Amino acid sequence: MKTAERIRSLRARAEKSTQEVATAIGLNEAEYRDLESYDDELSSTLTLFQASLLASQLGVRLQDLVEENASYSEKVDLKDLPGVIERYLADQGLDSGDLETLISWEIQGFLHSPIESAAERPIAFLRDLSNHLGISLWSLLPNARTN
Repeated sequence: MKTAERIRSLRARAEKSTQEVATAIGLNEAEYRDLESYDDELSSTLTLFQASLLASQLGVRLQDLVEENASYSEKVDLKDLPGVIERYLADQGLDSGDLETLISWEIQGFLHSPIESAAERPIAFLRDLSNHLGISLWSLLPNARTN
């Protein structure tokens, strides 16, 4: 089942209206309807905080909503990711601007304040960054740790 269809199905199962869920996660109803219509909408527009609220509203875990394309064994806590990035840059002989070009996201703010920065950016930022670094996206998501 695709992401949009899964969200729609879970909302119906939870017996909640689109307006009710939209209000709970801080979206207007039209923005919420996009989540149920377009598969990439969740990761491209919702922050971790909003996605966590959505999962809670639907009665599921965050990882039940957010798909990870790759399966990486390395796990890193979000708060430790700036150190991993700095080591990666040093090992590769790159600077932060080079990494920004590679992943098409600005990372300076993230390096200084990872939790706050991740809370303000769409999940796609963490997905693209983790995929490039070979890190499990799940290890970065709250309440989605796997053993």
